[in-house]
Amino acid sequence: MITRGRKFDQVRDGAAAIFLRDGYAGASVDDIARAARVSKATLYSYFPEKSLMFREVLRATSDNAFRQAPFDTDRTGPVAEALPAILTQLAQWALSAPRLELLRSVTAEATRFPQEAASFDAMMTDRVVAPLARVIAGWIETGQLAAHDHGQSARQLVTLVTTQVQQPALLTGKAPPADRIAAEAAQLFLSAHAAGRR
Repeated sequence: MITRGRKFDQVRDGAAAIFLRDGYAGASVDDIARAARVSKATLYSYFPEKSLMFREVLRATSDNAFRQAPFDTDRTGPVAEALPAILTQLAQWALSAPRLELLRSVTAEATRFPQEAASFDAMMTDRVVAPLARVIAGWIETGQLAAHDHGQSARQLVTLVTTQVQQPALLTGKAPPADRIAAEAAQLFLSAHAAGRR
């Protein structure tokens, strides 16, 4: 059981620095204690198990990662102009810390911590996919897009954009230009769903 006290945030932040850098298996309690500037005894007084510490780090990092909106849902104008701008914002959001570090940690430990992986997926759905689905629904209502399963197309768009920028960033340290990825994804989406295409 986690104990909260005066140095709780200090201990958690130190643990976050080590877990996000070294992963769960690679993180040592000694390194975490040094990063948090506390003794191991103090560390264990807050988190008696390493797994509890990691879960708390993922929870806090997720809260921080999803605090910023991924794009402006109030953007106006024709869909052909607004969508690439929205997707550019999404790509830039996906590439910025702590989202990239969080994705790396959650993906690496999804088997060991399935509940935290499911929570991350649910946050992606609630904070990213659902807002985009509402924007797409608005374009359908105004006749700019053909009627279709906007929830599914929103998830497809989010996956298309975020995967194309995050995967190379994680594997090579470099990501393609966000605006190019966004423009190509928007063009593909509009080729399938623009009004009059069906």
